[in-house]
Amino acid sequence: MKNGITILLYLFLLSALLISAACSSAPTATPTPSGSTYPLTVTDALGRSVQITEKPVRIVTTSPTATETLYRAGGTAVGRDSSSKYPPEVLTLPTVGSAYNLSTEAVASLNPDLILVEALTHASVMSSLEKIGVPVIAVRAASLNDIVEGLTLVGKVIDKNEAAAQAITDIQERIEAAQGNSTAGKTVLILISDAQRNIYAAKPESYPGTVAALLGLGNPASGLPDSGTYPGFALFTAEKALTSNPDVVFTITPAPPPAPRLSAVLPQTPGFNQMAAVKAGKVVELDPMLFLQAQGPRIADAVEELLRLVNEVAP
Repeated sequence: MKNGITILLYLFLLSALLISAACSSAPTATPTPSGSTYPLTVTDALGRSVQITEKPVRIVTTSPTATETLYRAGGTAVGRDSSSKYPPEVLTLPTVGSAYNLSTEAVASLNPDLILVEALTHASVMSSLEKIGVPVIAVRAASLNDIVEGLTLVGKVIDKNEAAAQAITDIQERIEAAQGNSTAGKTVLILISDAQRNIYAAKPESYPGTVAALLGLGNPASGLPDSGTYPGFALFTAEKALTSNPDVVFTITPAPPPAPRLSAVLPQTPGFNQMAAVKAGKVVELDPMLFLQAQGPRIADAVEELLRLVNEVAP
């Protein structure tokens, strides 16, 4: 009996040693409180597979979409592009050039361990950014689904899953509340002009068009082919203006003052000045940052603002 016990004890100790050795020789992942485990591999908005070896702590953002997605997901940056001005605390951060004219040297000088970019704007410079030698993640915000996916992705990468999920819930609840107060049957036309004074209308596939579509507002530009430099916008001629009859005309002027506002120019523009809404003074200038340049988590702000303006101008 004593020999049997000794053998069993020996086998138990041997098994324990083997298990311990196996565990110590296998690669271990680092668990974190809110659920992300490093190293992790994610797929970004450009369909790229990106490996994150450890939790990022020095993040550089290169567009308002990237910056606002990061902060809404509960993260912070050490550098930003010059167009990123929200939330207010980012104004104290060093800049790395504009969203359309990045300095990879300035990005690298901040010693980032993650670079967050906007997919459409920076697809062409990804290879240059990747040469810095740290992960580069692309997000996109052309639709509400894009915004949800972007927040989820960034929340996972920076280990802020719960904060990102709460942000998504808040956004969806605010949009649903606005939809409940929206007046069905209204039609809006959202216009923008380029340097050559061509006028384009936002289709439902554009960001401002998405905001209008979320409220169930009609859109005279629906179905028109894309044209110009703005994705989701269609050339809108004087002839098209004469045959459309929106309840409200909204305008976006990306250029800062003293460039003239499109809302002020439209009443003097042939064809457009014959529209009933223009004649009635139902032309409203929209905030270019909120409705065009800073596409992202503030989409609920844009939905609420557009609803307020429609109800105010065309009750």
